[in-house]
Amino acid sequence: MATDFRLTGKHVLAMLIGFFLVITAANAVFIHYAMNTFPGEKEKKSYLQGLNYNERLAACAEQASRGWAATIEEASLKSGRVELRLKMTGSNGSPISDLDIFGVLSRPASDIEDHVFVFSSIGNGEYIAQMPAAAGVWELEGRAVSGRDEEFVFTNRLILE
Repeated sequence: MATDFRLTGKHVLAMLIGFFLVITAANAVFIHYAMNTFPGEKEKKSYLQGLNYNERLAACAEQASRGWAATIEEASLKSGRVELRLKMTGSNGSPISDLDIFGVLSRPASDIEDHVFVFSSIGNGEYIAQMPAAAGVWELEGRAVSGRDEEFVFTNRLILE
């Protein structure tokens, strides 16, 4: 039962169009997932931040001259909430009290699950904050401000289990 099949120009055109439709559909799927699963830069206006890089370096040098340190003493995860205990110390290791400390707890590669927090002072240079969080890797970006307009910016990476 042999058939006389002849490859014609219409067949070749149909195969060529079909090939490019499959490639276009695959690219559309990849572009969709690339744009929706990883949004790109986490830092907003990174170009403008680069233009002000020297000012940023001067601010970092001024902060380092104060000798302040922010240490996460405890990060406990219970029932979808994390409790963070932070210790602020000065250049001689003495506790620093009376600071307003606030910031953001976020995932390192995305800003989808950002949680804004405010620490409350519990005395002796220790501060506590509670916020919703899930297990995994988090970035804690905080800012401590004293009554004398001194500012301390800190970043800590947390692994919550």
